[in-house]
Amino acid sequence: AGNGPTKIARMLTEQQIPTPGTLEYRRTGSTRRYHPGYECKWATNTVVHILENREYMGCLVNFKTEKLSYKVKHSVENPEEKQAIFENHHEPIIDTQTWERVQELRKQRKRPNRYDEVGLFSGILFCADCGSVMYQQRYQTDKRKQDCYICGNYKKRTHDCTAHFIRTDLLTAGVLSNLRKVTSYAAKHEARFMKLLIEQNEDGGKRRNAAKKKELEATEKRIAELSAIFKRLYEDSVTGRISDERFTELSADYEAEQRELKERAAAIQAELSKAQEATVNAEKFMNVVRRHTSFEELTPTLLREFVEKIVVHECSYDENKTRRQDIEIYYSFVGKVDLPE
Repeated sequence: AGNGPTKIARMLTEQQIPTPGTLEYRRTGSTRRYHPGYECKWATNTVVHILENREYMGCLVNFKTEKLSYKVKHSVENPEEKQAIFENHHEPIIDTQTWERVQELRKQRKRPNRYDEVGLFSGILFCADCGSVMYQQRYQTDKRKQDCYICGNYKKRTHDCTAHFIRTDLLTAGVLSNLRKVTSYAAKHEARFMKLLIEQNEDGGKRRNAAKKKELEATEKRIAELSAIFKRLYEDSVTGRISDERFTELSADYEAEQRELKERAAAIQAELSKAQEATVNAEKFMNVVRRHTSFEELTPTLLREFVEKIVVHECSYDENKTRRQDIEIYYSFVGKVDLPE
């Protein structure tokens, strides 16, 4: 749990698990993806493909790729809206909720720090002022080494922002305390909690939708511009204004940009759809709560099942010089949860 594709690939290799290409060769004799001598050597891309493959949850997916021109040999991936997806086509290996949660976790980037460790909050901790990912640091006190997190832009000196310094142990205690309050309230007052989640989710969705729609419009405009550029490039290639080599080079660059934009547009559209599914989201969160009725510590698995992101504000001091620092916890599927007093 909490492992990325690279680490999963390494673990499968160490355990000498045959790759899909090896299994296909043993079953059918096909050498298309078989590499002699590397029968159990897993590639990161193979793991990514498995994690993102809809077919494992019972879907049949057609029109995954297309060729933009007969002159271009390679195919490009189609965005989801151009694919034909048939749900419940065959018996699933995993349920839809698990697959969707994996996609959410895939969006969270987790990189090892300088000590070759992946921090507990890696990829889900953000600065409240500049939005940067916060990085784990380790410093020496008089008695022991202490872990903390600081703003990424402050660390890199690439943006005018402050440190937003927060100790890892205090952050862990704060998140664990809030998580216990939320799960305890949910377990005791499930119907009331569901109603609360639905109301809060709907209100938050209205505020987020405006910004998402604006971003989607800009993205779709650029996609249309790139399509027009493709058309002009093709015409220039046919008439001999540019060489085939130059056409291939330019089209590859524009294809890459358009592919990224289409993926982003599909992601935004999915987010807009999710914002309208407050009841479904509340039930998804409750399913997570039901799976974890009691827990003693904050583990990577527990954290990433419950939490989408955490926003850290800069600290402040009152007249007695008492330090205060606010954090905002955005829970999976439902965002911030404000319990009644």
